[in-house]
Amino acid sequence: MLNTNRNILFKATILALCVISVVHVFLFPLYEGKGVALRTFGDFEQSLCTNNIKRRKTWRLSRCPQDGIVTNMQGGRLANQMWEYASVWAVARRTGLEPYIPRCIKLKLDQIFEQLSVPGFEEIAHCPIEFNTFVKSIEEWTFTNQSIILPRYTLQPELVLAWVQDIKQEFRFKKKLRDKAQHTLWGVVRKLPKKQYTFVGVHVRRTDYEKYLKRKYDEDLVDAQFFLNAMAYFRNKYANPLFIYVTDDPKWCFNHFGKFKDVFVASYNSNNTPAQDLAIMSSCNHSIFDYGTFGEWGSILAGGETVYYNMTQNIKKGTWRVMKNWIGMN
Repeated sequence: MLNTNRNILFKATILALCVISVVHVFLFPLYEGKGVALRTFGDFEQSLCTNNIKRRKTWRLSRCPQDGIVTNMQGGRLANQMWEYASVWAVARRTGLEPYIPRCIKLKLDQIFEQLSVPGFEEIAHCPIEFNTFVKSIEEWTFTNQSIILPRYTLQPELVLAWVQDIKQEFRFKKKLRDKAQHTLWGVVRKLPKKQYTFVGVHVRRTDYEKYLKRKYDEDLVDAQFFLNAMAYFRNKYANPLFIYVTDDPKWCFNHFGKFKDVFVASYNSNNTPAQDLAIMSSCNHSIFDYGTFGEWGSILAGGETVYYNMTQNIKKGTWRVMKNWIGMN
């Protein structure tokens, strides 16, 4: 009888271990599918990235986290990754957990912004990892030994923008980008009569968004009338506004708005990178944008008033609830 009980107990233990193993495979299929054993945070980092990152042969050995960490998975382009970074930054502030950003995000942002405070995984790459401590959101987090892994395209506007002035300091552009943005604005006003001008950055998103909006929200691209209405709002409220357009469709913008003497399409006949366009928009006093995270971040970093297109996608994000100087316009 004793041996039988031991056999039953042994089988139950093996079954429990198998269940735990299945959970690990479910959570991190990218690495398990390649047959790589995830033992450390260095092993784990690649599973957070959509593109391959080179394994580092040497790491800076720092102390291992005493409690859980906050990190995220990579998704999207510049502005999406800014939200991912900012969400990790803000969740860490709220919970007291240590934040870490995978290199596939951090290396890109480090090229654009000065002295980002959230470290990369090289700090803790040597440390052992326990997958059974991970949860997927701050709502699931219940104690300090748990870690939080935020999903791709994560948005935490109500949490991030509770510290809006601090996150604006976090995303301080490198000097060469700030200088290029100021040079662009100065290039506009030096051809005009000497007055006190108010700069309004305008972001127009078209190209890839036409099919995306139709597929996901059954919405069409906003037409020119929205931008005309938004510009009329600023013309009525501020003296001598100048509208600085950054866009992925400069030809469309120039054809519709280039006739106005107070409009300058900064993306027209230029080879600006997205980072340069974002720096230009953030250097303005106020903002107009239709949709998308790029226009959101340009408006957040600029401060001032923002007029945005009042549609399903923007309403769902909740950014407007935090930014009280943002105005939705149809």
